[in-house]
Amino acid sequence: MERTPKESIRTRVYQLILRDIMRGVFPINEYLTEKALMEKYHVSRAPLREALMQLRSDCIIDSIPRHGYRIHTPDHRELCDSIELRSVLECTYLERYYRMITSDDITELRELCNAYNQIENREDQFVNYWKVNATFHIKLFSCYGNRVALQMLTDLLNQQFVYFVEVMKNKYLPPDMHCAMLDYIQKGDIGTAITLLRADIEKIPSNDILQKDRKGCAVDAERYKFSFC
Repeated sequence: MERTPKESIRTRVYQLILRDIMRGVFPINEYLTEKALMEKYHVSRAPLREALMQLRSDCIIDSIPRHGYRIHTPDHRELCDSIELRSVLECTYLERYYRMITSDDITELRELCNAYNQIENREDQFVNYWKVNATFHIKLFSCYGNRVALQMLTDLLNQQFVYFVEVMKNKYLPPDMHCAMLDYIQKGDIGTAITLLRADIEKIPSNDILQKDRKGCAVDAERYKFSFC
């Protein structure tokens, strides 16, 4: 079934708003009003509202009565649930369908590893790190050919992006486990590859670190400790 012009406009506006959220165009605590968004994206109210409803349904934004919309920041429990789902989804598919990963796929994935390693360790580079990281996971998962599951993973990554940019920006760039994981996939040691994939997905800062961050205390990157939910 072909999309109607209205659906196409809604989809385009949805993608534009999501893109700008991912780029950090909107401050986390800023209210987004329909009037301002209509002017910014040159769109009428009806398709804009539909795009906003979809963003709300996808847990990207929240509707705040009498104020507008605001970017949704998951709490720690919600983040843990999201990471657990990602871990089960990605690790299960790697275990079952790793034979579908071709040599050309490995080459593309290694290019993303190189792009990650070229990101400068500066306080303004965390968004770029996350984009490359998310692209790697989406590309790997796309090898399995399940579009429904791929969309689920993409939605989970979009939701986690907001949390990580808000809490972890300006702190550190996590070590890259992707290259080593690809090495083990090529060797046929899928058990070790899955262990590395799970560790890469589940690494998050511990509760005490998060509490210190919220109080505005300085954090030494070398003292970051990772915990599993």
